Amino acid sequence: MLSNTKSKTDDGTVGIIKEGHDVKLFEKIEKKVFIPAVVILAVIIIPLYLAPEISNQIISSVFEFCTGRLGFLYLLACLVSFGFLIWLTVSKHGNVKLGSAEDKPQYSNLSWIAMLFTAGVGTSIVILGFLEPIYYVSGPPFDLEPFGKQAYEYAHMYGQFHWGLSAWAFYNPAIIATAYMMFVRKKPGMRLSIACEPVLKKHAKGFLGNVIDMLVIFGIVGSISTSLGIGAPVLSVIIREVFGIPQNYDFVVRIIVLIIWVCIFGTSVYLGLDKGIQKLSNINVVMAFIFMAIVLFVGPTTDIFKMEVNSLGLYASDFVKMSTYTDPFGSGKFTQEWTVFYWGWWLAFMPMMGMFVGRISRGRTIRNVVWGQLIWGSLGCCVSFMIFGGYSLFLQETGRVDLASILQSEGQSAAIVAILQTLPMPKLMMIFLCLVCFVYLATTIDSCAYVLAGTTMKRLKGDEEPARWNRIFWAILFCLLSIGLMLIGGLEAVKTISVLTGLPLIAVLILLIISVKKMLTGEDKRKKAENAENEPQEKADSPEIEKISPGVACKTEKDSL
Repeated sequence: MLSNTKSKTDDGTVGIIKEGHDVKLFEKIEKKVFIPAVVILAVIIIPLYLAPEISNQIISSVFEFCTGRLGFLYLLACLVSFGFLIWLTVSKHGNVKLGSAEDKPQYSNLSWIAMLFTAGVGTSIVILGFLEPIYYVSGPPFDLEPFGKQAYEYAHMYGQFHWGLSAWAFYNPAIIATAYMMFVRKKPGMRLSIACEPVLKKHAKGFLGNVIDMLVIFGIVGSISTSLGIGAPVLSVIIREVFGIPQNYDFVVRIIVLIIWVCIFGTSVYLGLDKGIQKLSNINVVMAFIFMAIVLFVGPTTDIFKMEVNSLGLYASDFVKMSTYTDPFGSGKFTQEWTVFYWGWWLAFMPMMGMFVGRISRGRTIRNVVWGQLIWGSLGCCVSFMIFGGYSLFLQETGRVDLASILQSEGQSAAIVAILQTLPMPKLMMIFLCLVCFVYLATTIDSCAYVLAGTTMKRLKGDEEPARWNRIFWAILFCLLSIGLMLIGGLEAVKTISVLTGLPLIAVLILLIISVKKMLTGEDKRKKAENAENEPQEKADSPEIEKISPGVACKTEKDSL
């Protein structure tokens, strides 16, 4: 007869081991969330492989419906996020510590900033940092003349708007709700359904809670697959250019790129959160800033700084206009293809960023977390767009490289190669860019898989890490979906995934905002009740003080005479 014993596994989970048998892998998995989510994702992924053309048609129709008919909802969600940010800033709740009174920040400021920044951006910040301004100058907003003076000015600024304050404002409700429930209320489990408990009450552990967690899974899978779908094709072309690999091996190279990402990620998983993601993030930030510095000082440094000063003015003066621009009497093409896409992408990233940044923010105040991630995240993105976008616009405007024509005829990959070929030692720069992009997205994949594994675990405590096999499982699933998107081809298919998965998360965002408000106002009521209970005790102790007081009073009176 086999005996059962409890044992702590390498990944921190406790399982039941039977002599002669392995640990039960699914013992701590929340099957009500895990199994339906995997089945539905399989139903989505398999048609991409079996019928790519039909899938592409369906995806295009969904994109047009979400952006054309419902695009205004994404803009309103962004404004609501900003309203929440302002409320947190001006209220007294900003001083609330996410943890107990004696808790200190778990990570240094530098590591914390590096981890949140690299989790929130991936390879796309480099690729789109170069290319997005070219898309804008050839198809500018506000009915501006393409390639005109104003088109160039807005092209340099608009990427910073899409990746700046508005993007990072989306994450605050999920961050604060998750961290508060995990470190203040000590609720086990790293799931957004638990963060919505103040609103949903008992339903948070029932059907509605499971639905929220499944929406979170779809959002995270959609957001990271978008990043992989943008990054893998470009990196495969760069690798082929460096090593002289023929065009007919392009798809094989893309698969190899994804496998390398999984290997880097797997190493990080083995090392854990502190030694894995933290160190990978620190390395990533250093490499990214070295690459940016090279482009800045090799390129037109003075012109780039002049562009940025002008962009700051445009950003400040047109912020409200851009945030509410729906183009109701025009085609609405720019808003639908860019602003709505980005707001959908950030909404899809919102659960991952909320749970990951919340997990690493123990011991910090709400105000420190809210403004820390907003300022440092926005600053990192804006500096990237300032340098990369400024350089590509310089190449286009001076006529050195017609990037707009290359984008239209040959695609993103060829345009990136054309930009890199203008730098000194182009092949070396291509290799360095590949390394930066690999580490960038490996960090993002690691963070996403960490959160998804936590979402599908039953009762994960604040200081526990999800099982390694679970994290690797989700990373492989990301790659499978990304390969399916590459089979369809085109940026539109990649965009649709984010827009579609972000739509239902608007409702989750509202729930999280209400939950945070209820939690913080409830904390105020609790403290007032505690103070009221302490008052009778103070009055009961007052006679002893009065016995001493007359003597003191007499002495004082005598002294005064």
